[in-house]
Amino acid sequence: MRNIILLQSKQIKVFIATLILLCCGVLFQNTAWSESNIATATDETDAVVAGKIIQKQQNQATASKTGEQAASSVVASPKVSNDMADGESIRGLPTLNQPVIDQANILSAAEKQQLDQKILSLYQQGKAQIGVVIVPTTGQEDIFDYALRVGEQWQLGSSKRDNGLLIAVAVNDRRIQILTGYGLEGVLPDIVASRIIRNQITPYFKQAQYAQGLNAGLDEIGRILNLDPEVAQQAAQDLKERQHQAAEEQQAKQTTLTMALFILVAGIVGSFIVGRPLSASTAGVAAAVAGFVNGAGLVTSLLLGFGIFFLLITSIAQLILQAILSGSGGGGRGGGFGGGGYGGGGGRFGGGGASGSW
Repeated sequence: MRNIILLQSKQIKVFIATLILLCCGVLFQNTAWSESNIATATDETDAVVAGKIIQKQQNQATASKTGEQAASSVVASPKVSNDMADGESIRGLPTLNQPVIDQANILSAAEKQQLDQKILSLYQQGKAQIGVVIVPTTGQEDIFDYALRVGEQWQLGSSKRDNGLLIAVAVNDRRIQILTGYGLEGVLPDIVASRIIRNQITPYFKQAQYAQGLNAGLDEIGRILNLDPEVAQQAAQDLKERQHQAAEEQQAKQTTLTMALFILVAGIVGSFIVGRPLSASTAGVAAAVAGFVNGAGLVTSLLLGFGIFFLLITSIAQLILQAILSGSGGGGRGGGFGGGGYGGGGGRFGGGGASGSW
């Protein structure tokens, strides 16, 4: 009778532990699915509203990652003077009369001239009309919303080609936005704009080298615009496909691991009912099949199946479970440039581009 009571008590503990592990598995799967959705979301629409929604999601994700790296990779640089009046929450828009508008005064005359000439060169070649606006802060307004207001007022690019591009930088906010006109979204889609921010611009911005970062970004933009349009579009499409494939592979791994957790737990329970050999064999085969079906690959699937079989047949999994039980005490748009300035030509923006932070 005592042995029966002890066995029942042990089974109850196993059942409780199984429920806990299953709950953890469900939480893990939901979290992985949510993160994968954010990582693989792409903006395929020209609608401004959709652009705002996606950009704000990117802003939140980027801000989260930047916060984790700030202490180790960002040079502490003094903030520039805030030129917004007390109580002013929405920043006024500057007038477009030259390629680079630096209201934060972070560029020297020579640096600004170099950027101006680089932008004018692309403009005179008919590639694109680019504008750069640098401000201390956008106040309570998101960098994307501010950049879109500037883009709509400046109307960079030709009204026929919509080949305008705006780079907005908020120094104190440590935020940057690249906004592309409709005509450039094919060769400079969101994923490419995001890569330029991440690989060319922000590494310099983190060191307070703003001119170098903008120069590097403009160089990469110029390189892409100087490609044959079909080649540039194909390169952008290839990049999208690679990202999509990588996201699918990551999702497959997450799904496989979650299923493996369920199978392992089921195997532990089964070992008390049908014995270790049968339970371990069944769980091992199930894990291998689950991995193969989810696209984990033959070798990975076989290794996964063997691993679960080994854990069960040697009672290691059961011992781990018992250790958990015994230690569970708590926790729980083109205008002209000349003497009169650098003006827009009626180009339109629809929310394409990318944002980032440093």
